[in-house]
Amino acid sequence: MKVNMPVTDREVMMKEGTILVTETDPKGIITKANEAFIEISGFSEKELIGSNHNLVRHPDMPAEVFADLWKTIKKGNPWVGIIKNRTKNGDYYWVEANITPIYKNGRLVSFMSCRYAPTREQIHEAEALYDKIYSSQMRI
Repeated sequence: MKVNMPVTDREVMMKEGTILVTETDPKGIITKANEAFIEISGFSEKELIGSNHNLVRHPDMPAEVFADLWKTIKKGNPWVGIIKNRTKNGDYYWVEANITPIYKNGRLVSFMSCRYAPTREQIHEAEALYDKIYSSQMRI
């Protein structure tokens, strides 16, 4: 799994009412990003377009979350989950990600991801789940 560095302990909060939107090709390469996503990520549009979406993956995120995400969307189903992303300078932000496959003429052409600000309760639940995943890996 890709490990993006550096990381800081500084959280960036999404602005109220903001929706972060990206579209990727079926392999996860970013083809579109809205201004809100560009702004919070800290990457320029030029850096994002053509890059793999894992560019914003935070190393605190368990690989199992992304395995489940890909398994779900490749079956043609939408996926929703709480994700911690990394900004270009290493700060982080939490999102409620809603990822949907897009088909044209019966053929998968892209994935659309719309992200909203999660509640603190959703974040705490996700952190507890991710800690549990990491703890179970340590016992193996």
